[in-house]
Amino acid sequence: MTTAEHSPEDVRRALWENDSAPNGLLRNARAEELVAAAESTGDRDLLRQALFGLIRAYEYSTERGKMLVPFARLMQEWDRDPSAFDAGDTHTFHWMFKWVSSGMLTLPEIPLATMEQWLTEMERRYRVAGHSERAVRQAEFELAEVTGDAARTARAFAAWTAAERDRMANCHACELNDQGAYWLSQGQDDKALRTWAPVLDGESACMEEPHRVLAKSLVPLVRTGRLDEARANHLRGYRMARGNESLLPSIGRHIEFCALTGNEGRGLEILSEHAAHLVSDGNPWARLELFTGALVLLRRLVALGIGEQPAVAYAGRQRTVRELHDLLDAEAAAIAARFDARNGSDVISGRLRRSLEQEPLVAALPLGVRAARLTGPTAVPGGAAAVAAGGNGKAGAAGGDREADTLPGLVAEARRLRTLGHPRAAALWDRVEALVAGTGGEAADPLLAADLLDHRALRAGRGGDPSAREHFERVAAAYRAAGEPSRAVLAELRVVSAAVGAGAEPGEIRDLLAAATASAHALAPEDPTRTRRTATAALTRIKVEAMLSHDHEDRNDRGDHGASRLGADLTGFVEQFAQHANDEGGVDDLLAEADRMRADLAWQAGDPDTAEELLSLAAQRAVASGHPWDAAEPMARRARLLMRLGRLAEAEEAARGALAHSAELVDPDELAPIRLTLAEVLYEQDGKEAEAADHALEAAHWYDAAGDSAGAGAYARLVLAQALGETGRAAEAAEVLESALPDLLEHGDEQVVRARDTLARNLRALGDRRAAAEQYLLAAEVAKGWEHAGPHAQLATLAAECLSGAGLRDEAVAAYQRAVELWENVGHPVALARALRSLAWLEVQRGDADTAKELMARALAAVGGEDAAQLAERARTWSQTAELLLGELDRQHEDDARDDGAYDNDGRRDAGRRDGGEDAPGPSAAAAAVRREAVRLLDQADAAFASLGPGALDERTRCAVQAAWAEYELGRAGAAVDRLRALIGEVRALGTEESRGCLPQLEHTLAQLERQD
Repeated sequence: MTTAEHSPEDVRRALWENDSAPNGLLRNARAEELVAAAESTGDRDLLRQALFGLIRAYEYSTERGKMLVPFARLMQEWDRDPSAFDAGDTHTFHWMFKWVSSGMLTLPEIPLATMEQWLTEMERRYRVAGHSERAVRQAEFELAEVTGDAARTARAFAAWTAAERDRMANCHACELNDQGAYWLSQGQDDKALRTWAPVLDGESACMEEPHRVLAKSLVPLVRTGRLDEARANHLRGYRMARGNESLLPSIGRHIEFCALTGNEGRGLEILSEHAAHLVSDGNPWARLELFTGALVLLRRLVALGIGEQPAVAYAGRQRTVRELHDLLDAEAAAIAARFDARNGSDVISGRLRRSLEQEPLVAALPLGVRAARLTGPTAVPGGAAAVAAGGNGKAGAAGGDREADTLPGLVAEARRLRTLGHPRAAALWDRVEALVAGTGGEAADPLLAADLLDHRALRAGRGGDPSAREHFERVAAAYRAAGEPSRAVLAELRVVSAAVGAGAEPGEIRDLLAAATASAHALAPEDPTRTRRTATAALTRIKVEAMLSHDHEDRNDRGDHGASRLGADLTGFVEQFAQHANDEGGVDDLLAEADRMRADLAWQAGDPDTAEELLSLAAQRAVASGHPWDAAEPMARRARLLMRLGRLAEAEEAARGALAHSAELVDPDELAPIRLTLAEVLYEQDGKEAEAADHALEAAHWYDAAGDSAGAGAYARLVLAQALGETGRAAEAAEVLESALPDLLEHGDEQVVRARDTLARNLRALGDRRAAAEQYLLAAEVAKGWEHAGPHAQLATLAAECLSGAGLRDEAVAAYQRAVELWENVGHPVALARALRSLAWLEVQRGDADTAKELMARALAAVGGEDAAQLAERARTWSQTAELLLGELDRQHEDDARDDGAYDNDGRRDAGRRDGGEDAPGPSAAAAAVRREAVRLLDQADAAFASLGPGALDERTRCAVQAAWAEYELGRAGAAVDRLRALIGEVRALGTEESRGCLPQLEHTLAQLERQD
């Protein structure tokens, strides 16, 4: 910018625009250009404004240290002529002293003596200006703390907090930030959190608060066990700080929090989003704070055994975790050393060292957001081993914890749990396997060797290993050799299942099944497991034949004709083996499985009552047999069925029962759907959304642990976001849903629309109407192809509302026009009238009152029905049409009325100039006619609202007030007063809380009219 091309007015306009630009290096560079341009004009006032703008730009960026030079120039301007600074500039000049003071602390090249001199100068100038010493003592506190002078820090803190607050004191939120940080440095977590409470609760805020306090609160919240608050503060706070380069220290704290709570994947994603700042030549203090958080994370990742995995790009190329750690570790140490050299202490390097020595605070704190899975030798995806908030972290087993340190004791316990079918048996076999491996790798006892082969085969089968069949064949042979024919039969049956999974030919599968069945029947009659093995073989045959029959029908392009046969086979199985339910080695769990399959068939056949009975029976069998963990799944399925039937109270009871019986489960695949079921049931009931959010959070965690983040895990996050939004936690809801949205976009149109609608609602609650409108429009694009146009119309309307709220008037008009077309096609008169009225008001804003009146007329015509909803919309249309007419009339007369003094001190037209009154100076028949029409419309609206009862009292009050002023303008003050007195009498007679709330407005208006009349 040059003077030849731009006038001082151009520079002023550019300064104003740059003040509103996003913080960062581009704004700084532009501010520097504008200082040069202002100086070239010779306008000293303009130069001061440019210097103020440059200092503000530096303050909210990584270049805070650069403000020293422009502030020095401002001081020269002040010392030259203080009278040239008006009151506002004088305040700003002294306020910026504090910025420079704190900015010096962040630059290790500024000598300690210089900072002391500056503090003395600040104190002198504040005293001359008549300001309290509060801001000066805070500046001294900050200097003493950075340099490690504990005694001076305590004295300055006491003097700062005792001094009087005046206009130079930092905002209350910023002061509380620093005061809480002081108590945190003293090891007093609880006191720090109490100090920060007004900021965290939203009672005190500013441009950078609660952003910074939210970040500082994370670790002390975890240390004090307030995990839910820590989670919420992370989700809310990171959303505020993300991408803001003036808040890089806060970003570092969010990364540190993730590293210490089992959320390393999330921490790495945050680091990736801010990787560009790792190599920027920014403020050394801010870089050190960011590096500290990053190093806590990187050290944790190295400890998890994934040091060779990719991290983020640094200095032009991709780095591994270990490489990045070593680079940042060296740079952080160098920065800390520079501060220590300046300060004459090891305070800064000591803080860095203590931060890097931290160990994880909890094994896992589920956050709800979708994050990358980490893989490595010791990485535990999703923190499945233990859950800090909820989950199943127990190590005990049913019947008591009887684990032994010796191998024989451990084997005995593992076999006992295996016989019970206990979910924790596998974990004990893992320990047995590890002990055997530690003593040479192979078990000397043939039976134990067979047991370990069986354990490995089951692990292979669960993992989808294609060689699982061969594993189970070796297991069968090993058990026979060890003299355990019953275990061999079970292995043979597992060979059948593995062959089915591997896609073997039907004939081969049937041969394997026949051989296994024969082995079961060949067991000795006195073998207590004989009945159970023959029952297992029978149920396996039913399932295999159903599967083979289904595959055959699919290949022949025929429908499923085997359902009835499968149902008959299952019923026959239950009838055959029910008599053995209480035998040793009973078959209750097999009967329960058959009941679950029968329930599925009943539901598919459209018989929900039978399905519910069978699921209930399956759960009862599991509990009666001493296997309560087996009851969890059928109880959860019954809860889902009852929910679909609308029997929510029963569904909740069943879902809670499922959760109670899942206490011994360890498999994430089993734990996740139980929690999701309860979350859904609770969400469907008013007032239970907060608890629904808790269970949806756990469900998402367990789906992550199961490796299903993109599938059911994404849906769990959708439920979580909806529940959070309903409880007023919009920032958390948006953060969760944005992380899951890419996955949900693959879930089908219905969930896509639901997800975008939910995200839009929460963005709207956060005040981001533009982003909300975008989500509504994208959802509407998906819904436009649906058979019923109602959702499309609703989404178009919501998008229009958000576009209008964002000031995008033309886009809002287009969206409302589309919504009007859709509502006309749907045949929804109430929604149509509302859209037409909204469109009318947008046309008023665009200056087209005639089109607005036409739209109001269309809205009135749309709601001609006699039901209460349409009557209410007619009343609103009459009322708003009157408001439109009166507003247009006021706009037409406003300029002339001001010129001739026709407005009194209250902004109302003077009584002597009322349209149509006896003292009217000239023709105003047209204006009077408009007001009479408005009164007529308001009378119609009033009558309609009155007929709708007390629920419409607020709207009736607004009508009465508007009609009273219109009558007053017509010279009918008496009628206006009578109207209000009559309504006040009605309202007082009602005597309700709602009616009492309407009285102040009516009484105030009446008093104004009586005074003016």
